[in-house]
Amino acid sequence: MEKKICCGPGFSSPMEAMNAPKEKILYTIAIYTGTGIQKPDYLATIDCDPDSVDYGKVIHRLEMPGIGDELHHMGWNACSSCHGNTNLERRYLIVPGVRTSNLHIVDCKDERKPKIHKVISGEQIKKITNLSAPHTVHCLGSQIIISMLGDSKGNAPGGYLQLDENFEIVGRWEKSMGKIKFGYDFWYQPRHNIMVSSEWAAPNTFMPGFDLEEVGHLKYGREIHLWDFEKREPVETFYLGEDGLIPLEVRFHHNPESSHGFVGAALSANIIHWWKNELGKWEWE
Repeated sequence: MEKKICCGPGFSSPMEAMNAPKEKILYTIAIYTGTGIQKPDYLATIDCDPDSVDYGKVIHRLEMPGIGDELHHMGWNACSSCHGNTNLERRYLIVPGVRTSNLHIVDCKDERKPKIHKVISGEQIKKITNLSAPHTVHCLGSQIIISMLGDSKGNAPGGYLQLDENFEIVGRWEKSMGKIKFGYDFWYQPRHNIMVSSEWAAPNTFMPGFDLEEVGHLKYGREIHLWDFEKREPVETFYLGEDGLIPLEVRFHHNPESSHGFVGAALSANIIHWWKNELGKWEWE
């Protein structure tokens, strides 16, 4: 009998992804924060097909509905974590505005001319969840979780917003933030029941602009946090000290069996490496 080929979003393995055809379209954000220009930020579509006459050109600009969003990280509604679900497709980009807390749901069915599908207002998010300043977007099967860096008044540590597959607010994903001081990026490795989150600062601290003196006043992060992924709560913290000032982007190996991961400490200019040892204990260097 011929083996049925799964046709859900993403790839079944890192090797399959490496061997897949190269992308022909790229999306990136363009922002006006700090320029004095009162125009909406936009999502730029770039042709990256070497055989195209438009290779290397911006072929479309999708303006956001409002001004002052400061678009930041963005993520897909579906990815390889739901590869086996044939009812889902990688079609929608969730594009947060860190200053307004608006979430722009962008329909990329026409990949060369994406369009706004829906906007979840920052005011609605604040009212329902007491969260603000969205950052990292990850799909979690049919659900979506987004790290939020502050509460409704811009104070740390924030939390995690959960959306359903129709982009309706479910509520807060985490059961507890424990003693976490700040939020920023996160990544998970379900086969080890682990999520790792990093630290930036409270929105009230970073929104006015970076002040080096505030690092010494402990207003910026220097810790990463290990979570029990199933229980949705932090269980261990690594204090990185001077070696890990402002640990930002978090990544695990693409191999879902691997426990190894990394975070870039922006101010210390170091890469921090963590892993689970033979005794099942987590370590870092």
